[in-house]
Parts: sequence; structure tokens; C-alpha cells
Amino acid sequence: MEQVMFAHQKTMQAVLSLVIGILVGPGFLLFSYSFKSVPGWYPVFFALAGSFLAYGAIFWNIGRMKRPLKWGSFLFSLVLSVIVTFALKGPQQHLAHQPFLINCLIYLATIVFLLFAMLLAIKILYSLTESRAEGDVPKRHILYFSILPLLISLLYFWAFYPGILMADSVNQWQQAHSTFYNDWHPAVMTWIIKLAARIWDTPASYVIFQFILTALITGYVFYVFEKLRIKKPVLWLGYAFFCFLPLIPLYSVVIWKDTLFSYFLLAFTVMLIQIIDSNGKWLRSFSHLLFLYLSVCGVIFYRHNGWPVLLATIVIFLFFLRKRYWYMYGVFALAVITFLIVTGPVYKHYKVFPADETESYSILYQQIGRIVKENGHITPAQRAVINQVMPIPDWKKYYQPTDVDRIKFTPHFDRAYIKSHKKAFFSTWFALCRQNPKLALEAFYDQEKLSWKLYISGEELRRPIFRNKDFEKYRPVYFMTQKNVQKYHVHYKWFYYKDYGSDLANTKLSSRITQINQTFSQGMLRVLMMPAFYLYLILLFLFTAILKGNWRFVLAAVPMFLNLGSMFAAIPAQDIRYFFPNFLLAVPFFFLATLTSRKRDSHG
Repeated sequence: MEQVMFAHQKTMQAVLSLVIGILVGPGFLLFSYSFKSVPGWYPVFFALAGSFLAYGAIFWNIGRMKRPLKWGSFLFSLVLSVIVTFALKGPQQHLAHQPFLINCLIYLATIVFLLFAMLLAIKILYSLTESRAEGDVPKRHILYFSILPLLISLLYFWAFYPGILMADSVNQWQQAHSTFYNDWHPAVMTWIIKLAARIWDTPASYVIFQFILTALITGYVFYVFEKLRIKKPVLWLGYAFFCFLPLIPLYSVVIWKDTLFSYFLLAFTVMLIQIIDSNGKWLRSFSHLLFLYLSVCGVIFYRHNGWPVLLATIVIFLFFLRKRYWYMYGVFALAVITFLIVTGPVYKHYKVFPADETESYSILYQQIGRIVKENGHITPAQRAVINQVMPIPDWKKYYQPTDVDRIKFTPHFDRAYIKSHKKAFFSTWFALCRQNPKLALEAFYDQEKLSWKLYISGEELRRPIFRNKDFEKYRPVYFMTQKNVQKYHVHYKWFYYKDYGSDLANTKLSSRITQINQTFSQGMLRVLMMPAFYLYLILLFLFTAILKGNWRFVLAAVPMFLNLGSMFAAIPAQDIRYFFPNFLLAVPFFFLATLTSRKRDSHG
């Protein structure tokens, strides 16, 4: 009798889940696409997916989660699902002529679909534990885990030989072949390029150094989590993501600061996880301290915002980690001293031209541009200041909601005036925003889309998601005013790919890689290339870690969130590369969410 009742209950649960799935699954699909624009099996697939998520979220009893934690999971998932719903919102032209009630039901279906997905994900993660297998993990596993990323990078290297360069890359390559250094792009990276070029005078030398280092850091990350006894299926899932998400191996052969900055931040984060997990004991090894120092130096020297990230990290950590962690602060202090010496006496000795401070004012330019473009309220005195920075007609002509470069690289844009009249510029900007709050917020929203949106059209991105060789030759790139170019007698040569053996590149392979990448640049897979997707996953993983009692691990995410905050405050343009750390850091935080509670004493 009990078996019959149990079977009947299961049947009712399955039927109810199917009904819910039929309602919310196609509704979730309709949020972004009309049924006419997708294959006929799409609605069926999403109905079944909705049914599975509903059954898993409502009826699947895994992991003995206490009632307060269940309510906490529900509230967190509900809030995040609402945010993600609006992050997914695109033009929705197919809904423009639908009744208001239909639109509301589609929005509700989308929120519920995402809610079920998040609740089920939390359930699964909460139920996971580490492997019970004991025993030390040999250090040679670092090399084992490095092999596949290295081989895939070699394929990309062959396809895009001698590497992929952008305007920034060309500027640093040209600096490396001169005696004039400009810190617009980190001078330390330029010196490493120069050192690599002395060994072999081709961009390939730096690219080889870069992808070997990224492969070794990847190997180290998975070695660490194998030591923490992450279950093999979970470990291999994360490893497959690192190896086969197209953006990751592509970035290993692109010469720009963002690749190694992101990997140094990844290494730094994984070291913090070990420090926290061991309650400071990890710091007792000299080799550990050395690698921690090198990773911190990579963070602060490979991107300008890495320096404030370190300083803020130190201040925040002092509130939570004190006793047993002094070696860590010693490493931080040594990194601070190194930074001050390099950017002080060393920069002075090599006459490094400082980065333009006005580069960090991008959001301000965009807000002024929006207000001028939309004929907002501007007083005659404010108009005079704006006109000094750049003629009013040019503000209207060059303002573009998601690309500040059209403003700041216009010949008539006067950076010198901004630097010599800071008070007038900032007070004018502040007054304009106060007088035109709606326009100022709209400009900020448009400039920051990439940090939180899951739908961004190709037109809104400054550059394509996947970058190939955009040019065969490139003019000298100075990132200086013509006046300073002449004053300091700077002379760079044209860059020609053919001078460095680009004919050795495998064009068939590069064409095939480009075709594969195109499938991730459009349609539903495009969301996997949006950095905000991984930000929301990280939030879900960290929340699960907190549910399992591992709240201290959240401290390891502090540098990542500070980096995101710095981008949020001064993002230069809508470019995926500025948020590349999101892609890499999603994996270690995914692993953290599978660990059981780590009991700690009360003394930090």
C-alpha cells in the first residue's frame, strides 16, 4: 500500500512539474526570441528543461538543508533571478505589440524559470562534498594539468603566428624597440616584451612566454584543488571549461596586459584560498611566500588599477585576518615597497613618461557628452568650460553611448585644459549631473552595461568578442600628443606582420577557429561570452559556500570584487577583455562551493 501511494505521489509530482515546465519554459524562451525566429524543437526543449528544473527545485530532496537556510536560499535566488532577468533583457521587438498582461506573464515565467535553476544549483552544490581519498598530491601534477592548455595554446599560436597584436600591443612593441617608455600601458610589461625580444626579436617570443606561464598557472590551480580533494568529476568539469572555452586559449596568444593580469589575479586568489583554508599555516613555506609575492607583483604591475586593489585588500583584510597572518602582510608590504621603488626611482632613471591621468575620467566624459547631445540644462558658464575641453558641436558629433574613445581621441579634445583646470572641470561635471540627473544616469548605465548585462548587441561593443589579426600593418602608435612626440623626439617605425613570419601561420586552422568562435558570438551561446554571466555564477557559488559555513572563503574574492569596482568606476570602453578575470575566477569559486564546512577557531 505504501509503495502504491509513493508511486502515485511521484507521478503527481512529475505531472505537476511537467505542467509548470510547459508554462515557464516557453515563457523563458519568449523573453528573448519569438517562436518564429527559432527552430520548432526549441519550445519543446525549454518546456522539458523547465519541467526538470521545477521537479529538481521543488521535489528533489538532496542535502539536508535546515529550514532557515532554505528560506535564505529562496530569497537570495529570487533577488538574483530578478536581476538576471533584467540583465537578459534585449530589444524585445517581438513583444512590442503584445498586451501588457502577456508581457507581465512572460517576465514572470522568466523569473520563475531562473529561480528554479538557481535553487536546484544551490541544492546540488550544497549536497556535494570533497573526496574522502587521502594522500599527498605530487607536485608533478602541476605539469600534468599544464599539458592540455599548453597544447591548445600551441594550436592557436600556429593559427595566428606570431601572435595577435592590437593598437596597444603595437605601441608596446614599438616602445620595446626604442629608448622612450610611456606608462600609458604598464611599463613593466613593456620591459618584459623588450627582454623577450632580445632573446628572439619577434612578437612570438613574448607570446610563447605568456602561454607557457598561463598554462603553468592553470596547472597550479588544479593541483591546489586536487590537494583540497575536490571530487574528480567536479575537477574535470572545471578543467574542461579552462581548456575549451574559446576565449581562454585565444587570449593566451594576444599581446595585451589583460591576459597575464587576469592569471596573476587568479593565482593570487587561489593562494588566498589556501591561506584561509590552512588558517595561515600555508605561509610558513618560503617558496609559498615567494610565489605569493610574484603573483601580487603581477597584479600591481600589469594593470594600473592593480595598485589600488592591493591597498584596499590590505585594509579590508586587517579587519578579519590578523593573528597567524603576519607573513602575508609582510609579503604585501614588500610588494608595496617594490612598487614604490619601481614607479619612483626606476621610472625616473629610465625617464618613463607617466600615464595620462585623464584616462580615468571616461564616465565623466560620457555623462557630459550625453547631456550636451540631448540638449540638457547647461548654464552659459558651464557651456564655456565644456567648450574649452572640446567644441560643443564636436561633443554632439562624437558622443556614442558605449564608446568613449570617440570623444577622448578626437584631435580637438583638450586634455591639457582638463589637467590645468581640474577644479573648474569637476565642478562643472558635478553641477551638470545635478541639473540633469536622468541624462547622467542614462550615460552611466550605457557605459557600464558590460559589467552586468547579459544581452549586449554587437553594435554596442567597442570591439568584437573574439579578436583576430585586425591589420597586416599598423602605423606608429604614440598615445601622446603630437607636441610631446616632437618635444621628446619620439620616433616609432611601422609594424608589419610579414616582417615576423606571419606567412608561417596556418590560415586553414585560423579560419576553422574563427568559425567555431562565431557560434559563440551569436544566438543563445553568446551569453557564455558575457562576463556578467560568470559574475552571477560567482555570486551563486560564494552564497553556497556561506550556506555551508565557509564564509571566510569570501575574503578570497575581495581582490576580484575590488577589481570589478575599479572597472565600474572608470571602465575605458565596452571591451570584454577588461572583465576577463570573471571567466577564470568562476572555476575556483565553483570548487569552493563544493567543499564541506571548514571549522575555525575564533581568533583571526
